[in-house]
Amino acid sequence: MEKNIEKLVKEGIKKISPYVPGKPIEELQREYGLERVIKLASNENPFGPSPKAKEMIMKSAENINRYPDGSAYYLKNKLSEYLNLPVENIILGSGSSEIISLTLETFVNPGEEIIYPWPSFVMYRILTLKNNAVGVEIPLEENFSYDLNKFLEKITPRTKVIFLCNPNNPTGTIIHRKQLEDFLKKLPEEIIIISDEAYFEYVEDENYGSAFPFFQEKNIVICRTFAKIYGLAGLRIGYGIARKEIIEYIERIRPPFNITTPAQMAAIAALQDQKHVEYVREKTIEGKKYLYNEFEKLGIEYIPSEANFILCKFKADAEKIVKELEKRGIIVRSMKSFGLTEYIRITVGTEEENRILIDSLREILK
Repeated sequence: MEKNIEKLVKEGIKKISPYVPGKPIEELQREYGLERVIKLASNENPFGPSPKAKEMIMKSAENINRYPDGSAYYLKNKLSEYLNLPVENIILGSGSSEIISLTLETFVNPGEEIIYPWPSFVMYRILTLKNNAVGVEIPLEENFSYDLNKFLEKITPRTKVIFLCNPNNPTGTIIHRKQLEDFLKKLPEEIIIISDEAYFEYVEDENYGSAFPFFQEKNIVICRTFAKIYGLAGLRIGYGIARKEIIEYIERIRPPFNITTPAQMAAIAALQDQKHVEYVREKTIEGKKYLYNEFEKLGIEYIPSEANFILCKFKADAEKIVKELEKRGIIVRSMKSFGLTEYIRITVGTEEENRILIDSLREILK
């Protein structure tokens, strides 16, 4: 029976290794009998969402027996106001990853090529295979920066989509404005760019190149999320920005009621509380500076990051360090699956979490 099922599975699906998220807190508690666990593995916002968003989540329970507003009218209008865009340029998804998935399903035919950076968000590889497309991986530079000319060199008549992860996950590196402008000038008109900007609110570099100024002129879909700086990861809500005609085609296959009522209400409240967003941003920047300083004292190499996480290189066995931290109740992310066997990605935590992390690393590395 098992072999019969395999014959029915799409060829692309057979090649996929499932996405492995950061280890859940509860799993580590069970494994080691721990009471306190610090999770610094999934680039979540450790400061939590706006109190106003929490209040609206509780209030949303009053009508939880009803389907959500399928058009997300009020959230779309709030985003329209915030972004200073018409609502027809906005689409909502159950996380920004759903926007990415829907875009590929809308535009990519079997056998067409999808170019993406590596190491980068592993879902690009998974969704390429899901759509029976051909993945073309472009290695980042030695310092994990982008050379967009290498993307241009790999374009063929079969190229349909190019992914740009900006800031890039797991490296925290960015594409600069001039780089992006030059790249877009040389890009063939028929290619779609998916600009994954999940971490853009954390960027400090004034030369950062968001695709936002260019989406009306090119075939660009910008994907953003409420999971990171807004602290709504558990509600799964993201949004896409594109030209009206692109949005209209993607909307044809968007699942009905894909954004829950709690997610819609919380996202509206989160957008209205930009003071909280700025607080999270400032505390994250402070945390990064503290960790940079302490890493240098410990002889740990790191890649300067424009996101809320830091990619660190260890002289010792990185996998062993991950395990030792877990024994001490700290979850970080091994980069072995990216082929980066000496690296660990660490999310910036609260002040206390960062201090406990450093104390633990000092003990492990002594």
